[in-house]
Amino acid sequence: MANIATLIKNEIRKETDKAVRDNVRPLLKSLQAERIRVRDLERQVNSLTKQMNRVSAEKAAYVPQVRSAFRSSTVGELRKQHHLSQGSLAALLGVGLNTVWLWEKGRTRPQVKQQEGLDALSAMSALQLKRRLTAAGIKEGKSKPGRKPGSTKAKLAAKKAALKPSKKPTKKKVSGKKVARKKQSRKK
Repeated sequence: MANIATLIKNEIRKETDKAVRDNVRPLLKSLQAERIRVRDLERQVNSLTKQMNRVSAEKAAYVPQVRSAFRSSTVGELRKQHHLSQGSLAALLGVGLNTVWLWEKGRTRPQVKQQEGLDALSAMSALQLKRRLTAAGIKEGKSKPGRKPGSTKAKLAAKKAALKPSKKPTKKKVSGKKVARKKQSRKK
């Protein structure tokens, strides 16, 4: 009887293995198809990422050929429009205070990088500029060094006049004889 029991067990095992294989085979085929689909999607993602990186690198390297013509008055107008001091504008553009002064006087012209910065600043709204000033750690508004709050031009002119020595003509003392001779010569 032991032989019959083992034969039945082996037969049952064969039938169950066959049934499992028959049920699993379509699943394995669909799994293989999904793996191929995932591989194709990964290739597409990689190629799109490369294209995106290439396009963003081209945009970053792109320098517009058409720039606004530089006029010295535009720098001053830009500063007045946004209520900036020369120092604040210089700090935003990464140049020195004297450089901005020279631009405004028309003695020098900004380089391409600074001109692009000026163009970008002129296109900004007040809120965008305020955020950029805050990010750069620059206090907002005009500040005039050497000027105390509340002082006016008239007060400054009065102070300057008080500091200058007076240039009143002084009379020279002349001996009495010379004065008398001059008077006599005039009478004649």
